Amino acid sequence: MRAGAGWAGGRARGLARVASLAGLLASLFASSALAASDVDLQRKIERRLAKAGFEQKADIRVDVESGVARLSGITLRYLDLLEAERLARKDAPSVVNLLRVVPEEPRSDKAIKTDAESAVLRWERYGPFDAVAIDVTDGVVRLAGWVETPYKRDEIENRLARVDAIRDVHNDLRMQGFSSGDVALRFQVFERIYRDPLFERYASLPDPPVRVFVDRGRVTLAGTVGSRVEQTAVGMIAQGTLAFSVSNQVQVEGDARRKEERRRDEEEG
Repeated sequence: MRAGAGWAGGRARGLARVASLAGLLASLFASSALAASDVDLQRKIERRLAKAGFEQKADIRVDVESGVARLSGITLRYLDLLEAERLARKDAPSVVNLLRVVPEEPRSDKAIKTDAESAVLRWERYGPFDAVAIDVTDGVVRLAGWVETPYKRDEIENRLARVDAIRDVHNDLRMQGFSSGDVALRFQVFERIYRDPLFERYASLPDPPVRVFVDRGRVTLAGTVGSRVEQTAVGMIAQGTLAFSVSNQVQVEGDARRKEERRRDEEEG
């Protein structure tokens, strides 16, 4: 019986070693296959970038590990940075974009901001329920405020990508509330403001001075008006609706201009 038991124990240990060896071989095979797959993916992305002409307008390195593509190096334009990532995503399920923009001809922040504001604020789809603030520091554009739809949030960044010498865009834009109650409240506040005698002259303008943001029943007002009377009135109009709360961030035109001048003086000083 002892001999039988020893034989059975030895056989079990042998089977365990075989199973362990098989697992090790399977792991090595999987790692080898994954490494080969990463190399193939890297070559695909490199070929795609080369076909798009990136060898002439950028210096991009592509690394792939466990199916994740990492782009590093430099491009001359922010538009090329976005395009390189878009092309890489055609082959890779996940892309980490570490590219930096080094413009051929650097421009002042003031010049970049002027072009950025033109690209956004003069866009034909920029409407009364959009309010975008633009700031530029060392070529990096920062967006604050809100827009009506996710499409507008993405499209604004795409439009900015065509502005010369932009190094990066930090897009912190929020979305308008999309519930039926928020949509109804937004239109109610807007209509009451621009039907009021103080503001009805602005009703037909494509770029009205007061902007309305609604999220979960809470109203935020932004923009500029001509006097403190109008500033107070617009807040009272919004408070006369079914809004849970009203944050009146509307500025008087002269105050807003002086604030902007002080900010510019601080930057230049």
